[in-house]
Amino acid sequence: MTLSSTMSSHSALPRSSAGHPEEKQTLRATISAVLITKNEASQITPCLRSLTDWVDEIVVLDSGSTDATLDIARQHGAKVFVREDWEGFGIQRQRAQDLATCDYILAIDADERISRELRNNIEAVLKNPDDACLYQVVRQNAFLDKDVFHNGWRREKIVRLYAKNNFKFNSRAVHESVDSKGIQTRTLSGFLIHDACRNYEYYLEKHLAYAHSWARNQAQAGKTGSLFDAVLHGLTTFGRLFVLQGGFLDGRHGFLFAVHLSQYSFNKYAALWYYGRQFRRGKNLQ
Repeated sequence: MTLSSTMSSHSALPRSSAGHPEEKQTLRATISAVLITKNEASQITPCLRSLTDWVDEIVVLDSGSTDATLDIARQHGAKVFVREDWEGFGIQRQRAQDLATCDYILAIDADERISRELRNNIEAVLKNPDDACLYQVVRQNAFLDKDVFHNGWRREKIVRLYAKNNFKFNSRAVHESVDSKGIQTRTLSGFLIHDACRNYEYYLEKHLAYAHSWARNQAQAGKTGSLFDAVLHGLTTFGRLFVLQGGFLDGRHGFLFAVHLSQYSFNKYAALWYYGRQFRRGKNLQ
């Protein structure tokens, strides 16, 4: 496999690592912010701006952007790598983590940014770290630039901070996560702000790609689906989000969000039906 790397001439971020004692007065664990990207130029800048003046390094692993993503990352001092042999989100995230050089990993997406309160609490962890612990953050989700409150999605807890050498991502193609079974977790106060749908076209393309990736992975594992399953999952997803969880209270945004997630659920199981048939016929699912 070929891995290319480029760094801007001004890529050094403020350092406070144990490996550079002359540059600080108080020792703390070092931290790498790690992103995987592809065509994120329309939304990556707020993410990078929330990181540049306090993390020790930003690592960006790109899978073949054709827009200005890499230029923007370099302008913000990121270490940029490119690897286009895509094998799913879990594997790509672990590849990116392996490129980091610091003690702790902050896993973050291009459409997310760190609030000031969350930054302060992460820095407190770095001063007194527990390497055996996983740190959860609370992700505050917005849809089309508006917070959505009533669908069970607004504030979710997700592991994003941990000691690099102690934890790894699983290899799931989509909905990947850090392996955490039986591990102590702590939740940090402050928000990881997630602009899930600032770019409408990108949002639609992303979820369609997620659906197909999930379905191929399931079909290769021997799972099957039906068009009835697709319709049932789509309808139940809409009912759960819009009715049971009160999405109707978010008005038009709540309705549109429920429609999109029900469409995503339908697409997953419709694609599983299709790829399952292809797999049983011995055809390549790529």
